[in-house]
Amino acid sequence: MLSTALVQPALAQSDLVTVVVTDEPKSLDPCDTDLSNNARILRNNVTETLVNLDPANGAVLPSLATEWRQIDDLTWEFKLREGVTFHDGSAFDAAAVVAALARATNQDLGCEVGLATLQGNTFTGEAVDATTLVIKTGTVEPILPNKLSALDIGAPVTPADAKTREPIGTGPYALKAWTAGQSVALQAFDGYWGDKPAIANANIVWRGESAVRAAMVDTGEAQIAFEIAPQDATSANDIAFPNAETSLLRIDQAIAPLDDKRVREALNMAIDRDGLIGTVFNEGATKAMQVVLPSVFGYNPDIPVWPYDPDRARALLDEARAAGVPVDTEIVLYGRISIYPNSAESMEAIQAMLLDVGFNARLEMMETTPWLEKLIGPFPAERQPSLLQTQIDNTEGDAVFTLPNRFTSGGNTSTLADPTVDDLIARASAATGDERQSLFQQAFANIAVEAINIVPLFHMVTIARVSPDLNYVPDVQAGNEIKLRSISYK
Repeated sequence: MLSTALVQPALAQSDLVTVVVTDEPKSLDPCDTDLSNNARILRNNVTETLVNLDPANGAVLPSLATEWRQIDDLTWEFKLREGVTFHDGSAFDAAAVVAALARATNQDLGCEVGLATLQGNTFTGEAVDATTLVIKTGTVEPILPNKLSALDIGAPVTPADAKTREPIGTGPYALKAWTAGQSVALQAFDGYWGDKPAIANANIVWRGESAVRAAMVDTGEAQIAFEIAPQDATSANDIAFPNAETSLLRIDQAIAPLDDKRVREALNMAIDRDGLIGTVFNEGATKAMQVVLPSVFGYNPDIPVWPYDPDRARALLDEARAAGVPVDTEIVLYGRISIYPNSAESMEAIQAMLLDVGFNARLEMMETTPWLEKLIGPFPAERQPSLLQTQIDNTEGDAVFTLPNRFTSGGNTSTLADPTVDDLIARASAATGDERQSLFQQAFANIAVEAINIVPLFHMVTIARVSPDLNYVPDVQAGNEIKLRSISYK
């Protein structure tokens, strides 16, 4: 009896992996995976997409689609994988993809993928037969397969006119339970079409404090903990990796005094980015001038990083004040609790820097739900001038996944209305090759130097603590995908 009691915990552990993240998902609807805390649980765990992107080079890889071709400028054909079933036993086929695409682009439903990745075009799906799908677009989409890496496919029973909390996908894990405020439990799907997971059960839990997340791995309460703060990364089990995120402050430049370019320039010159690296931000973070990494197609290498020049910032504010700009108006800094390690500490430091040069800055740290209300439009006409702490990731490798939603007049998270930027992004999105790259580079330069719609901070590095008895190496996509199927015990 004693030997049995000693063996049981080890067997139980080998059948379960627990992952601790920073916060609870907003939604587990398949069409909401443009938000990373939702995608981490769903993407390639519960739900799957037609294609995946290689984390090493962004190449498009088969998933639920096995091959594809462009028939003409506005038409693409996809061949779908045979023998795939959803967790409820229904067949995966072209009709299911047509329904998922229509649902994701239904403006009344407000799907994140429709508001972001698929924003700005029309997509019409047609099921030619069970394994042949044709998608027609309203305007040219030269990298449509890349965009479809963001479209998670739910089962046909998914409501067409309402969000669901019970996603049914084709992935290696099925949802077992979402206990609000506590955890999400997943269980391996026996009928999965691909390689089966090595670990049958997975729990995703959330804790706001970095030190708590790290300690959970040390005590065996969890096997993986994400977003470990630099001061808590004291273990040989901590792994630092680039995560494709760029941290920044979004400027609401429609509201005075932020509608004055001198004021926005002063904001950028007031920030001591060198002083933030290695203190509240990871020492591996690099200063940013635009909101994508150099590896993203369309990145502009010729935009200089803002210098730290508090004297110049003060002079710009004085100049704007003399011209009648209400520079003494209170500006609120909206921060999000646990958006990244030391998020509150970083905002406190930035607030102090802004106060030092003469800004009237107030800090308000928010939980995820009220923060999302500040992030996503439409915005009320009567509002305070503000800066919003946020991050932008791009694991897809092309600037089209970053710019339209966040920096065009119609973007649902954009505070910029600039016809020049709109035109550059629209033309770049329909172009290919050198022309596409040049237009995107011009758009990035305009946003950063002419419009100055952002206070760029850092290209980020993430630290994960991984139990020493686990086989798991996070990659650049780990901010959006935990990839539970790749995890095993040693």
